[in-house]
Amino acid sequence: MTLFRAALLNPVDVQSWQFLDDAGLLVLDGVVRAVGRFDDVVKNYPWEPVKLDGVILPGFADVHIHWVQHAVRGRYAQDLLPWLAAHIWPEEARYADSLLAEQRAAEFFADCLAAGTVMGMSYSSPHPTAARIAHAARRGDWVTGNVVMTANAPADLVAASVKPPADLASLSEALGRTHYAITPRFALNCPADDLAALGAFARHQGLAVQTHLAESIAEVREVARLFPQALDYTDVYDEAGLLGPRTVLGHCLHLSAREWRCLKARGCWIAHCPSSNEALDSGRFDLDSARRYQVPFALASDVGAGPSHSMLHVMQRFRRQHQAAEVRVDPEEALFRATLAGARAMGRGAVAGSLDPGRRADFVLMPRGARAQSPQAWFEDLLEGSPDELEQRPLGTWIAGHQVSTGSGRIPLEPTLPC
Repeated sequence: MTLFRAALLNPVDVQSWQFLDDAGLLVLDGVVRAVGRFDDVVKNYPWEPVKLDGVILPGFADVHIHWVQHAVRGRYAQDLLPWLAAHIWPEEARYADSLLAEQRAAEFFADCLAAGTVMGMSYSSPHPTAARIAHAARRGDWVTGNVVMTANAPADLVAASVKPPADLASLSEALGRTHYAITPRFALNCPADDLAALGAFARHQGLAVQTHLAESIAEVREVARLFPQALDYTDVYDEAGLLGPRTVLGHCLHLSAREWRCLKARGCWIAHCPSSNEALDSGRFDLDSARRYQVPFALASDVGAGPSHSMLHVMQRFRRQHQAAEVRVDPEEALFRATLAGARAMGRGAVAGSLDPGRRADFVLMPRGARAQSPQAWFEDLLEGSPDELEQRPLGTWIAGHQVSTGSGRIPLEPTLPC
């Protein structure tokens, strides 16, 4: 049992959070047992506290990130389809090398923890061995899927890709149902028969599904050409049986009203990737439609199109992009979308994503600063800075109550929360 004492900011929903200037967080066997004002908690649990100089936030969830692109994050900027062909697919081909994959996986998870990310959904390369390596190296709660690319891709990647459904059983068994996702890269890389086989396997095994949808206009047009029988891009996945409550769809930038209604009806989640959309100039996510149709979404970095794995940076871009279009995004929503919403998208909403009793004690410590202001203003200042600065801002990360990263904490934060 450990009793932590610090300021604490905990998400409740898109409109609210709980702020405690002097909180007690009691952790027993890796799970939050009690949280509240320190004086109240210590009355019931008279334990010597571990004092932390900073503000505790729940650990971040990144529900759309390509770990095999981490080494080249932010390095290239081009329209989606030529960017993939010229830069990303050659990079992913390197993950046929198991030694390279082992080194890069260790670096990826260490960097995520240092930035405060404790869970997420990651895309691997087509190589089954690389997916196994990432699963073995994971630090935190991760769902991983090897991208399936059986058409319209370089020959070496097509050859390395699993052939659904025959080659899926051993991988899903090795990684486990809660940590493996069926991952067609996107409709352009999988003929209709392969998409249908992937959908059937996911349903039969109860597996999560992750893929890309309507990231660029050129992509949407090419899908229409290859699937002339489909009503639209979303219908391609729907006919294949890939849409459901355990489906997380990256981007969803160019959707019709019919497609929004379909996603709502199927209960799908969207991974909103503001920093990636900005980097590739793919378009702005239609936040008004997501709210109007009540389609749930969580934030994601989409490294390597996204220039940073820092969810602080993702939250910064989320607020600024939509505010520039005169669409309001409050600090409370930004924190919710990067924590509890992400856990729910992963199917972990009952066990992670906030610091409520009964949930896993995953949290990140942020600098408190030097002068007093409101929690909302402090949080806005927390998101100020370059990607490098935001990656270095956390002071430490804990998983199940155990410190797993000291962070770097080299970038200070001037303002502080009220005491």
